[in-house]
Amino acid sequence: MLQAGCIVSGAPGAGSTGVNFGTLDFGTQPATFTGILAATASGGAGGAGATQIFCSPDVTSLSITVSGGNNAGQGGSVGMGSRAMKLGTSSYLPYEVYSDVAMTNAYPTSASAVGVTLPGTGVALPLPIYGRINKTSPAALSAGTYTDVLQVTLAW
Repeated sequence: MLQAGCIVSGAPGAGSTGVNFGTLDFGTQPATFTGILAATASGGAGGAGATQIFCSPDVTSLSITVSGGNNAGQGGSVGMGSRAMKLGTSSYLPYEVYSDVAMTNAYPTSASAVGVTLPGTGVALPLPIYGRINKTSPAALSAGTYTDVLQVTLAW
């Protein structure tokens, strides 16, 4: 018997936990940068490139939830975003994650599900997680690598 299912960049689908859905890499910036940076989920379980989802033909939509991360609501003094990446014990850089490439539909931090329609049977769908940093303060941040971890859940 075959069951409906999906794979994420080559990782098994049905019932899998702990699958690496990739990274939102905003690149290297000077500590004094201001403005908007964007990133797309890439480098998932299957390797380099955009994280892809492949589903069996009878799966026509997905329900996706994204957690608030480890630092939700922090860093509002330097920019806009409901989540935040952290360096050390007190340096935060806020960011937001969206379900669309136009970055108009933000995933709620409450981990409420967002529905996504698949483009067609047998067609790969880039994992619809797009990140944006909007640093509005000209104040310099501490230099280093800022990180956060999001829990992403796919259901079909």
